[in-house]
Amino acid sequence: MNKKTLLAATTLAAATALLLAGCSSTPTGDGVDNNAAGDGAPSAKVFEFQTPAYGSEGELTIRIPKALLEAAGSDADGLLVGEVKAKARELDSSKACAFDLEIEYRGDGLDALNRPALTKKEYSAQGEADLEATLMRQFGVKTVEEAEASAPGGAAEVEEIVGNLEQAPYVAMPAWAPLDAKPIDDLDAADPELGRYVSDDAKTLTFVQSCASDALDDGSSDEFDFPIESDGTIDTFASVEMNVMKSGTLTVIEAEVSDYELDSNGDWIGA
Repeated sequence: MNKKTLLAATTLAAATALLLAGCSSTPTGDGVDNNAAGDGAPSAKVFEFQTPAYGSEGELTIRIPKALLEAAGSDADGLLVGEVKAKARELDSSKACAFDLEIEYRGDGLDALNRPALTKKEYSAQGEADLEATLMRQFGVKTVEEAEASAPGGAAEVEEIVGNLEQAPYVAMPAWAPLDAKPIDDLDAADPELGRYVSDDAKTLTFVQSCASDALDDGSSDEFDFPIESDGTIDTFASVEMNVMKSGTLTVIEAEVSDYELDSNGDWIGA
C-alpha cells in the first residue's frame, strides 16, 4: 500500500477550532460530533480518522474505525494493531515532553511484528549479494578468486574491498522498527534523551520529544504507524503525527489512511 490520502487541516483557523473542541472536557462542537466512537456515542477523547486533526487533555484513544475496516474488507485482514491509547507522561525536566502509547495488538500481531526482519541465512545472503555486486562493478567478475586475478592491485586490493564490506555480527532485528526502540529502563525522567522507548512486554511505546509550543506545532512531533502485514512484509495501513505540550495536551496534527478516504457524506471509499 504505497498510496496515502492525507487528512490535513485545510486552514489554520479551522484546525484551531477543531482542536479546541477536541480538548474540551465536554463533547461539543463539530470536531467531536464527526469523531464519534464506533457505537455512535460522541467522545472527546477518541480519534477515529474522521477529522483532519484532534486534541485532548492528558489522554487520547486512537483507533481504526469499524466503518473503515468494513470498507477495506480483505485489504484490512492483515491489520496488526487496531487501537492505541496515548497518555501524557510526566518528566522531571522542562527539556522534553513525553507520552505513552498503550498498544492493542490484533490476534497474533505482536508475534508477527516481533519476528526477525531478516533470518541469519537471509542476512548472510544479503552480504554475499552485496559483495558480488561490488566485484562486478569494479572488476566485471563475481568471485573473489576471479577478482584477485584481474585486479590491478592484486589480492591486496580485493582484500581491502572485502574488508570494507564485511558484515557486522548478525542481530535479529524485529520486523517492526518501533520494537527496536531503547528499553524503557533507559529513560531518565530527570535528564531525558529524545527518542522512542519500549516496555519489556512490548505493549507500550514511549515517545520523548521536544515540547510543543502550541497544539499545531509540527516541529515537535513524531509519527506512529498502524502496521499491516501484506505478502509477508510489514506495511502501513494508517498513521498519525502527534505532539504533546508541557501541560499534557495531546494533539493529532496530521493523519493518513492508505488507499482510503472519506467522501462528503462521511463514508469510507477507495482512494
